[in-house]
Order: sequence, then C-alpha cells, then structure tokens
Amino acid sequence: MIEQYHHKVTNTVLLWFDNYLLSKGKAYTNITGANFFNYEDDRMDSSYEIYGSPYKQWVSDSSIQGAIIPDGFTADGTPTGAYDTGVNARVGGSIDFDNGRILMETTNKNYEIKCDFSVKDFNIYFTNENEDDLIAERKHVVNSRLPRPIESYIDPYDQVLPAVFISIATAKNKDFAFGGMEETTITSTAAVLAEDSYQLDGILSIFADSKNECVPVIPMCDHPYNEFNDLKSGSYNYNELAKNSSDGNKLYINNVTTSKLTDRARKSLTNDIFIGFIDFEIQHHRFRHT
Repeated sequence: MIEQYHHKVTNTVLLWFDNYLLSKGKAYTNITGANFFNYEDDRMDSSYEIYGSPYKQWVSDSSIQGAIIPDGFTADGTPTGAYDTGVNARVGGSIDFDNGRILMETTNKNYEIKCDFSVKDFNIYFTNENEDDLIAERKHVVNSRLPRPIESYIDPYDQVLPAVFISIATAKNKDFAFGGMEETTITSTAAVLAEDSYQLDGILSIFADSKNECVPVIPMCDHPYNEFNDLKSGSYNYNELAKNSSDGNKLYINNVTTSKLTDRARKSLTNDIFIGFIDFEIQHHRFRHT
C-alpha cells in the first residue's frame, strides 16, 4: 500500500509533539557514565550483540539545546559506531534511540560500553488502544528518571512510563472554498501517564499553550529513523526537517483541551500513576482530489 493521508498525519503529529515537548519544556535529563548490560534479543540477527542502558527513550533531535545527542560510542575505550557518510551507515554498530541501547556488530560479549546521552522525561508512543484500556487494563512498568541503587537494562519493545500515548481519533472533510479546497478536521488525543503531579501539570501546561501552532506536514519518506531506530543520515534536526519537508503543507492546531483524572478516581487504579489528557482539534486545508 502506498502512503495515505493518515500516515502523513500520524508521522507529523508524533514528530511535532516530541519536539514541542523537548524544546518548550526542556523535558530531558542528561545521563553520563551510565552502565550498559549485555543481554539476548531473539528479534535481532545473531551477528549483533546487545548492550542495554537503564533508560529509554533517548533524545535524538539535535535542535534541542543542551541535550546530549550521541554520534557514536566506545567499546573498551575504542571509539566505535561513528557515522560514515561514505557508506551512509554507522560503522561497527547502531544506536537504538527508542529502546535506549547499543547494537554492536560482533559476537564478543565482554565489551565495556560507554555512551553519554539524554533521556526523555516522557516516552512518546502511538497507539490504537482506547483510554480505558490504557489506564485500567494494562499493568505499566515505570522507568524512573531518578537514580536507582540497583540498575539493569530495560526490556526492549516494552512501553514504559512516564509516557504519552498519542492516537488519531477522528477525521472528517467538508467543503471550504471554490476550486475543490476542503477543510479536514482531525481530532487527536494524548493520554499522559506521569510519575507525579509536577510532571503532569508541566506537560498539560506546555500543550495548553500550543493552540494556533502551525505544524509542517512531514511524510513518511522523510521519517528520520531506520529499522534499528537509529538515524538514517547520522543526524536529525526537527527544525531543518520541518523547514525542508517534501510535502510543503501545514496543519493548524485550532483548539486544545487539557484535563486530568482526579485523585479520588486515580486511587481506584492498581497503579500509583498520575493521569491526564490532551485533546487536539487539528485543521488542514487541502485539495483532496488532486
């Protein structure tokens, strides 16, 4: 199937939301001297050795001032994984920004891996689950950003908290202007699961002020990550990507509503988490039939 309109919208909203939170809220923590742990991953080719950190997701957007964006790592003190533009890939391994780990092209399990990075205060996920299932039916693992006395790697592919779960709820078209222009109205919901009320109030405040933002459309072909959750071209700058988007259109944040679960309702849950919601009304004027 070729790329459809909803694919573009999903990619655009996810990348914009992540950048807006990181840039407006400085919602990241710089980590230096983290330990890495070797483990098995049956989804990966046997030619890779996996070294996981105690944190995920890592910041990869170089437009975020002050954040540490790793361009490589060291194995037993030897610089490794630097990006080679000549072969358009990292040499010696990959950085999995989403799962917070290093993928080394070797069968040696005894390397000491060093890599400094910034971890997001909130992991960002796209979901098709409704809010009730996310909150009441799932048992969530908390990947606290605070230092812990006993560290280990985070299991890959698990969705961990603090996190934001974004979904595209509805979309409808109506005639807008002569010549075939239509107005597409999209509703998108972000369910926020935070560790404490400070985190929750902060993110709700940031996005309550996102009303009237114009968001450049970024098609899937411009998505910055590859199959390893590493950067396709060695670096990623959201501002540059949005400025030079091959689509050229923009979404408009027409309205934003934020809310949160009361303490009384929250106490009925099995998890001691703080929950809020961000509802976006997004408009896009486009020629759907051209």
